[in-house]
Amino acid sequence: MKIDTLIFDMDGVITTEEKYWACARLTLWELVTQTLGASGTFGDPIHDPEAREAIAPDELIYALKGRAVNSNWDIAFVLACVYLSGLPDATVISAVDVPDFLEAIRDTMAGPSLWPQTLVDFLAETHGAKGKALTQEAGNRLRRTLDFSNEDLLRVSGPFWWYLHDRFQRFYSGEAMREYGGSPLLDGTAIPADQIEATLKKLRDGGYTLGAATGRPRSELDDALGGLGLLDYFDSRRLGTLDVVRQAEKKLGIVGLEKPHPFCLLHAIHPNTAPEILLDEEFQKTRRHNVVVVGDATSDVMMAKAAGCRAICVLTGVRGEAARQERLQLLVHAAAEAILDDITHVPDWLEGQV
Repeated sequence: MKIDTLIFDMDGVITTEEKYWACARLTLWELVTQTLGASGTFGDPIHDPEAREAIAPDELIYALKGRAVNSNWDIAFVLACVYLSGLPDATVISAVDVPDFLEAIRDTMAGPSLWPQTLVDFLAETHGAKGKALTQEAGNRLRRTLDFSNEDLLRVSGPFWWYLHDRFQRFYSGEAMREYGGSPLLDGTAIPADQIEATLKKLRDGGYTLGAATGRPRSELDDALGGLGLLDYFDSRRLGTLDVVRQAEKKLGIVGLEKPHPFCLLHAIHPNTAPEILLDEEFQKTRRHNVVVVGDATSDVMMAKAAGCRAICVLTGVRGEAARQERLQLLVHAAAEAILDDITHVPDWLEGQV
């Protein structure tokens, strides 16, 4: 079947996730130092990028990504829950809401968490869990260590998750950075922007339809691609974003449609199809070998295979040779059809498929 459609993941492929990871790290910093009062725990990550990265070293972020924790809000939730689970003597007997919950922790904790070793231990203990199951296990771990009985407060997309989401977004928008005396964080590109544009132009001019399947909200996708002058290369109907996921979840009264679930990809391929049909198992199993997903993580490969599409990956989602080799092995294990250095190699790969 001739390839005619390319669906791109964004972060790690075209844009970088550095801004998102910074927001996750800063969300943990704010929680620990400002809300819980453990000042000085992480240095000055507002003004010092090295101190910021040290909050959650790249290799641990890569480990979470390698286990299909695709949402950066989920990463913030995992970091927070696992950190809090390591606070000595912290106990919450009861709490009616998140402020009450955090006040109880502040009143009972006897010192800082052994960090980041607590996160290393958590990843080792949960080696078989992936995606939302791994994310939820972080909440379960915290609930157990605090001897806290309220499962709802610590569930994925529950009150504490949304509390962290809102703090995260304040850093993303620049509001919190300005509040703490820092400069707003900026989006970056996986490779130089002119190389990305030349590649997208070549693909579009070659007759390929370009779309996206991303965990970003549409507004953030438009801002990032528009700011880089790349948005017009994509078919505006074929942008599977967090917004379409949330709309479908609300309409159908379900959760769990974020990547690596194939819903946002199927929406990008079939933009005029009702969500009920996109979720039909037989519909999902249809072979769509005319569609290639271009991603950078195992979650992209999982998503593509679940939708009957082909999947190729690039290695621009990680930094450093050791991390690239580890990501390469993960993608080989996930059975990506091809693994390229970056998206500039996609046109040549496509020529070899004719």
